Amino acid sequence: MKLTVSKKDFQDALRKVISEKRSTLPILTNFKLRSEENRLYIYGTDLEVYSTYSILAVVEEEGEICVSSKKLVDISKVLPNTEILLNKQDNSLKVVSGKTKYSLPVVDPLDFPNFEKFPEDLAVKVISNDLLKGINRTVYAASKDESRYTLNGVCFSFTDTKLDLVATDGHRLSLYKIDYKGKVEKGKYIVPLKALSELKKLLPDAVGVDIAVNGSNMFFRSENWSLQTRLLDGIFPDYTIVIPKDYLIQIIVDRSQLLEGIKRVIVAIEESTKPVKVDLDSSTLRISSVSDGTVAEDELEVDYSGEHFQIGFNGNYLIDAIEEIETGECIIEFTGKDSQTVIKPSKETQSYIAIVMPMNI
Repeated sequence: MKLTVSKKDFQDALRKVISEKRSTLPILTNFKLRSEENRLYIYGTDLEVYSTYSILAVVEEEGEICVSSKKLVDISKVLPNTEILLNKQDNSLKVVSGKTKYSLPVVDPLDFPNFEKFPEDLAVKVISNDLLKGINRTVYAASKDESRYTLNGVCFSFTDTKLDLVATDGHRLSLYKIDYKGKVEKGKYIVPLKALSELKKLLPDAVGVDIAVNGSNMFFRSENWSLQTRLLDGIFPDYTIVIPKDYLIQIIVDRSQLLEGIKRVIVAIEESTKPVKVDLDSSTLRISSVSDGTVAEDELEVDYSGEHFQIGFNGNYLIDAIEEIETGECIIEFTGKDSQTVIKPSKETQSYIAIVMPMNI
């Protein structure tokens, strides 16, 4: 194997391929490099997630090797020239940039785990930016409690017309709907958080993304990269029954003012759950808290003329939900002081919905 690549392209690719710093299987601490025609392919895996990224290269000799991922990443950060020569000689990889040279030991690529072939006949296509938004607007609500295994990821639910991305930890839920092209069998598949973290690195480099499910694996692919992940076992709860069809009170508020008001109040709270009260009175939404004798309060003007209404929340949950509304106004729908509250953008009601359960304060 002998080839020349751009330092910038090489650095970017290495950052976007999954790598293991420590593993009981030493081969997993390596990248597999393969040169073919005019491209360099970089492979990495932890046996749960598999990713590959390819970049343009001037290939003099085709071939493949395995080399320490950590050393390759560290070296790539300090190379002086804009071009890098990679050359396999005997049992080492020569890395040359200007007058700087390295020689790294290599491992037999036959020991590297195989990637499954992308199931072409099962694929649908989505817009990359839609998928990235969907992940960002749902992943925050996924459970971090390992005992709630089926909630430790985002559910990809294929319906007749939409791909629903859904996450919940039992106290809150987030839902984002995106369009897809192609035919797929309806179903719900739980993608683990680690895979989504790796996928978020790749999505900005794509326009369209192919998605396919085969057995216990989900596949994502674009022009220059691919990612395969093992799905979480188990049945994701029926999220549709949690979404209220009616509401008691609906208000529209400025997203930025509401977000800043909540942040000003919770800064005075010592408890990790950041409990806040929300009071609605004539033309006023009041946010308040009491913590160790410290009282904090903030007010917003709203178009409301009903009776006094009070409800309590985990302030962090409100912030997480509202921050994913990009600009403008948000709609808040209260169904009762002891039942779920819906938060959604005023101009995007069919794409993003957040649901937060109240708490007693």
